[in-house]
Amino acid sequence: MKNKSLALLSVSALFAVLLLASSCAVGAYHDRYGTRVAVGPDWWGTVTYVDPNYGWYDLDYVDAGRHYTRRVYYDQARTNWDGIRYNEVRPGDQIWVSGHQSHGRWNAERIRRH
Repeated sequence: MKNKSLALLSVSALFAVLLLASSCAVGAYHDRYGTRVAVGPDWWGTVTYVDPNYGWYDLDYVDAGRHYTRRVYYDQARTNWDGIRYNEVRPGDQIWVSGHQSHGRWNAERIRRH
């Protein structure tokens, strides 16, 4: 009986660790109105604005039936451009973004057309 309890405790602890790790993989940020919005590390949206001078796009995306706009920063040299170049992205394009949040900024690690 003691072995079953120990095994159940081990499985429960493993489940808790996996749950915690998966929740950390989701980025959360606050939009310009202070609303906390959670988005996974991979998502897609429609480009609404391009600023090539400062290296960012505004993307419109839908989460739970509501539209949000998120600013995505990229680095011409470090971001992995999958089948597209940074200077080819235009408003209206749908792109897939993979990245991470750092100090309130969403930084793209990989960008491709959706």
